[in-house]
Amino acid sequence: MHHDFSWSWPLNRRIVYNRCAADPQGNPWDPDKVVFEWDGNEWITNDVPDFNANIPPEESGDAPFIMTPELQSRLFAGEFGSMVDGPFPEHYEPWESVVDNQMSNIQFNPVCKVWYPEDRGDRANYPYIATTYRLVEHYQTAIMTRNIPWLVEAMPEMFCEISPSLAAEIGVENGDTVEIETQRSTIECKVAVTPRVKPLMINGEEKEIVGMPWHWGFMGLSSGASANDLTPTIGCANTTIPEYKSFICDIRRAG
Repeated sequence: MHHDFSWSWPLNRRIVYNRCAADPQGNPWDPDKVVFEWDGNEWITNDVPDFNANIPPEESGDAPFIMTPELQSRLFAGEFGSMVDGPFPEHYEPWESVVDNQMSNIQFNPVCKVWYPEDRGDRANYPYIATTYRLVEHYQTAIMTRNIPWLVEAMPEMFCEISPSLAAEIGVENGDTVEIETQRSTIECKVAVTPRVKPLMINGEEKEIVGMPWHWGFMGLSSGASANDLTPTIGCANTTIPEYKSFICDIRRAG
């Protein structure tokens, strides 16, 4: 569980509803990977309990899901948590995807909020998976952290990350300037060629990834291209949280 390696909010618990790691009598389902075990007198715990570990297993085994009103698991979202796209879970591909949905004959969630349908890219023109993420050194759009000299010194400029195989495919080396294009816009930035970005094997085909931090903008001690100029403007069906973790792009040497 590595509880001392990092903190898992809010109680450093690694597994939610972890009473389910043992059967109703307190025996671990997998004796080789014990999360909890009742030894006859007390619980042996390898995670922060998500149940009352001061009582014997027969008193907690019938109600392990402590955050649902009925204290039971659910096969679908009902009265207490109805989902717009429920009631049963379904896999959909992102709005922009380089592959067809193998789990359903519906490619994309039909009840997601799409503000600009004309902004959808075609995989024929944008063959690579794009994603955005954070850096340790900067916060959000970094309007504060990009004006703190020592953080700018540690992470000075906008960049993207690609695998060595994609770098060879498009003919760039570490530190070169590249253009990244989506249906929405095109930006320029330096490229970091690194083996920590690995192509994905999807449906038997290798698909390359372009990763970008989204902390830069047009003002500040350190300014640079905004990755959010590239992202699609769509929202999750239930929360309208934007789909910035997976979209499609093209990448090439600048100029």
